[in-house]
Amino acid sequence: MEEIKIKHRIFQKVKDLSNESFLATYKDKTYEVLKFDYKTESGGALVFALNRIKNSGVKAPKLYWVDKKVGYAVREYIEGETVMQFISREDLPDDFYKQLFLNEYMAKINKMTLNYELDKWIIVDGTLYYVLPQFINYNDEKDLVKRYLRLWFNTKELAQFLNKNGLSYDKSRMKDELVTNKEIVLMVCKYYK
Repeated sequence: MEEIKIKHRIFQKVKDLSNESFLATYKDKTYEVLKFDYKTESGGALVFALNRIKNSGVKAPKLYWVDKKVGYAVREYIEGETVMQFISREDLPDDFYKQLFLNEYMAKINKMTLNYELDKWIIVDGTLYYVLPQFINYNDEKDLVKRYLRLWFNTKELAQFLNKNGLSYDKSRMKDELVTNKEIVLMVCKYYK
Protein backbone atom coordinates (compact mmCIF):
# COMPACT_ATOMS: atom_id res chain seq x y z
CA MET A 1 0.00 0.00 0.00
CA GLU A 2 1.18 3.48 -0.84
CA GLU A 3 1.88 5.78 2.10
CA ILE A 4 1.06 9.48 1.87
CA LYS A 5 2.02 12.11 4.41
CA ILE A 6 -0.64 14.78 5.02
CA LYS A 7 -0.29 17.31 7.83
CA HIS A 8 2.28 15.16 9.69
CA ARG A 9 0.02 12.08 9.47
CA ILE A 10 0.81 8.95 7.49
CA PHE A 11 -2.16 7.74 5.44
CA GLN A 12 -2.41 4.40 3.65
CA LYS A 13 -3.90 4.79 0.19
CA VAL A 14 -6.69 2.23 -0.31
CA LYS A 15 -8.19 2.92 -3.74
CA ASP A 16 -8.78 5.64 -6.30
CA LEU A 17 -12.27 7.11 -6.50
CA SER A 18 -11.48 9.40 -9.45
CA ASN A 19 -8.54 11.32 -10.88
CA GLU A 20 -9.01 13.92 -8.16
CA SER A 21 -9.78 11.76 -5.12
CA PHE A 22 -8.99 8.51 -3.37
CA LEU A 23 -9.74 6.61 -0.18
CA ALA A 24 -7.09 6.38 2.51
CA THR A 25 -6.92 5.07 6.05
CA TYR A 26 -5.38 6.64 9.12
CA LYS A 27 -5.63 5.03 12.57
CA ASP A 28 -8.09 2.42 11.25
CA LYS A 29 -10.50 5.04 9.94
CA THR A 30 -11.26 5.61 6.26
CA TYR A 31 -11.16 9.09 4.76
CA GLU A 32 -11.74 10.63 1.36
CA VAL A 33 -8.69 12.53 0.14
CA LEU A 34 -9.14 15.22 -2.51
CA LYS A 35 -6.10 16.18 -4.60
CA PHE A 36 -5.57 19.76 -5.75
CA ASP A 37 -2.88 22.21 -6.80
CA TYR A 38 -3.23 25.24 -4.55
CA LYS A 39 -1.31 27.41 -7.01
CA THR A 40 -4.07 27.05 -9.61
CA GLU A 41 -7.38 28.85 -9.58
CA SER A 42 -9.33 25.58 -9.36
CA GLY A 43 -7.24 24.36 -6.40
CA GLY A 44 -7.77 27.60 -4.50
CA ALA A 45 -11.49 27.45 -5.31
CA LEU A 46 -11.72 23.88 -3.97
CA VAL A 47 -10.11 24.80 -0.65
CA PHE A 48 -12.31 27.90 -0.38
CA ALA A 49 -15.45 25.85 -1.15
CA LEU A 50 -14.60 23.10 1.35
CA ASN A 51 -14.03 25.63 4.13
CA ARG A 52 -17.09 27.71 3.25
CA ILE A 53 -19.38 24.66 3.17
CA LYS A 54 -17.84 23.40 6.43
CA ASN A 55 -18.66 26.67 8.20
CA SER A 56 -22.10 27.21 6.65
CA GLY A 57 -24.15 24.64 8.54
CA VAL A 58 -24.89 22.67 5.36
CA LYS A 59 -24.87 18.95 6.12
CA ALA A 60 -21.78 17.72 4.26
CA PRO A 61 -18.86 15.34 4.92
CA LYS A 62 -16.74 16.81 7.71
CA LEU A 63 -13.49 18.46 6.59
CA TYR A 64 -10.57 17.37 8.77
CA TRP A 65 -7.31 18.64 7.31
CA VAL A 66 -6.14 20.72 4.36
CA ASP A 67 -2.46 20.52 3.42
CA LYS A 68 -1.78 23.25 0.88
CA LYS A 69 1.91 22.35 0.58
CA VAL A 70 1.28 18.87 -0.80
CA GLY A 71 -2.19 19.58 -2.22
CA TYR A 72 -4.47 17.30 -0.23
CA ALA A 73 -7.75 17.90 1.58
CA VAL A 74 -8.95 15.15 3.91
CA ARG A 75 -12.63 14.81 4.69
CA GLU A 76 -15.00 12.29 6.18
CA TYR A 77 -15.79 9.37 3.92
CA ILE A 78 -19.48 8.60 3.88
CA GLU A 79 -21.08 5.72 2.09
CA GLY A 80 -24.68 5.78 1.13
CA GLU A 81 -27.20 5.79 -1.61
CA THR A 82 -27.61 8.85 -3.79
CA VAL A 83 -30.98 10.57 -3.75
CA MET A 84 -31.11 9.74 -7.46
CA GLN A 85 -30.95 5.99 -6.72
CA PHE A 86 -33.46 6.25 -3.88
CA ILE A 87 -36.05 8.29 -5.79
CA SER A 88 -35.82 5.98 -8.81
CA ARG A 89 -37.34 3.26 -6.57
CA GLU A 90 -39.63 5.12 -4.19
CA ASP A 91 -40.94 8.53 -3.18
CA LEU A 92 -38.94 10.63 -0.76
CA PRO A 93 -40.25 10.79 2.82
CA ASP A 94 -41.39 14.16 4.12
CA ASP A 95 -38.34 14.40 6.43
CA PHE A 96 -35.97 14.50 3.43
CA TYR A 97 -37.75 17.58 2.09
CA LYS A 98 -37.42 19.21 5.50
CA GLN A 99 -33.66 18.50 5.49
CA LEU A 100 -33.32 19.68 1.89
CA PHE A 101 -34.96 23.03 2.62
CA LEU A 102 -32.92 23.47 5.80
CA ASN A 103 -29.69 22.91 3.84
CA GLU A 104 -30.89 25.31 1.16
CA TYR A 105 -31.62 27.94 3.83
CA MET A 106 -28.20 27.50 5.47
CA ALA A 107 -26.53 27.87 2.07
CA LYS A 108 -28.60 30.93 1.18
CA ILE A 109 -27.84 32.84 4.40
CA ASN A 110 -24.16 32.13 3.70
CA LYS A 111 -24.62 33.56 0.18
CA MET A 112 -24.16 30.21 -1.57
CA THR A 113 -26.16 28.29 -4.14
CA LEU A 114 -25.58 24.55 -4.01
CA ASN A 115 -26.05 22.06 -6.82
CA TYR A 116 -29.41 20.40 -6.15
CA GLU A 117 -29.13 17.68 -8.78
CA LEU A 118 -30.06 14.33 -7.24
CA ASP A 119 -26.65 12.70 -7.74
CA LYS A 120 -24.91 15.36 -5.60
CA TRP A 121 -26.79 14.30 -2.45
CA ILE A 122 -26.32 11.08 -0.47
CA ILE A 123 -28.60 9.47 2.09
CA VAL A 124 -26.89 7.97 5.14
CA ASP A 125 -29.07 6.61 7.95
CA GLY A 126 -31.96 8.90 7.04
CA THR A 127 -29.79 12.01 6.74
CA LEU A 128 -29.15 13.99 3.54
CA TYR A 129 -25.54 14.97 2.85
CA TYR A 130 -24.31 17.36 0.17
CA VAL A 131 -21.19 15.65 -1.22
CA LEU A 132 -20.11 17.95 -4.04
CA PRO A 133 -17.25 20.18 -2.81
CA GLN A 134 -18.51 23.11 -4.89
CA PHE A 135 -21.00 25.94 -4.81
CA ILE A 136 -21.59 29.19 -6.64
CA ASN A 137 -22.26 32.61 -5.14
CA TYR A 138 -25.94 32.94 -4.38
CA ASN A 139 -27.92 33.24 -7.59
CA ASP A 140 -31.67 33.66 -7.31
CA GLU A 141 -32.21 32.11 -10.77
CA LYS A 142 -30.40 28.89 -9.73
CA ASP A 143 -32.21 28.64 -6.41
CA LEU A 144 -33.65 25.28 -5.33
CA VAL A 145 -37.27 26.37 -5.70
CA LYS A 146 -36.87 28.15 -9.02
CA ARG A 147 -34.64 25.66 -10.82
CA TYR A 148 -34.26 22.24 -9.21
CA LEU A 149 -37.26 21.42 -7.01
CA ARG A 150 -39.24 19.63 -9.72
CA LEU A 151 -36.43 17.03 -9.88
CA TRP A 152 -37.22 16.04 -6.30
CA PHE A 153 -40.83 15.05 -7.09
CA ASN A 154 -42.50 12.60 -9.48
CA THR A 155 -42.44 14.82 -12.55
CA LYS A 156 -41.48 14.61 -16.21
CA GLU A 157 -38.24 16.39 -15.29
CA LEU A 158 -37.39 13.61 -12.82
CA ALA A 159 -38.12 10.90 -15.39
CA GLN A 160 -35.88 12.65 -17.94
CA PHE A 161 -33.07 13.16 -15.39
CA LEU A 162 -33.12 9.50 -14.32
CA ASN A 163 -33.29 8.30 -17.92
CA LYS A 164 -30.33 10.54 -18.85
CA ASN A 165 -28.34 9.01 -15.96
CA GLY A 166 -29.18 5.41 -16.89
CA LEU A 167 -31.71 4.63 -14.16
CA SER A 168 -35.15 3.26 -14.78
CA TYR A 169 -38.26 5.00 -13.53
CA ASP A 170 -41.78 3.63 -13.18
CA LYS A 171 -43.87 6.31 -14.86
CA SER A 172 -47.01 4.95 -13.18
CA ARG A 173 -45.76 6.72 -10.01
CA MET A 174 -46.35 10.06 -11.75
CA LYS A 175 -49.54 11.78 -10.69
CA ASP A 176 -51.61 14.31 -12.56
CA GLU A 177 -49.62 17.51 -13.16
CA LEU A 178 -52.02 19.58 -11.02
CA VAL A 179 -51.76 17.17 -8.08
CA THR A 180 -47.95 17.20 -8.30
CA ASN A 181 -47.85 20.99 -8.50
CA LYS A 182 -50.05 21.17 -5.41
CA GLU A 183 -47.68 18.80 -3.54
CA ILE A 184 -44.71 20.97 -4.50
CA VAL A 185 -46.43 24.18 -3.41
CA LEU A 186 -47.48 22.64 -0.09
CA MET A 187 -43.93 21.42 0.56
CA VAL A 188 -42.56 24.89 -0.21
CA CYS A 189 -45.11 26.51 2.12
CA LYS A 190 -44.27 24.00 4.83
CA TYR A 191 -40.45 24.14 4.76
CA TYR A 192 -39.16 27.06 2.67
CA LYS A 193 -37.49 29.84 4.70
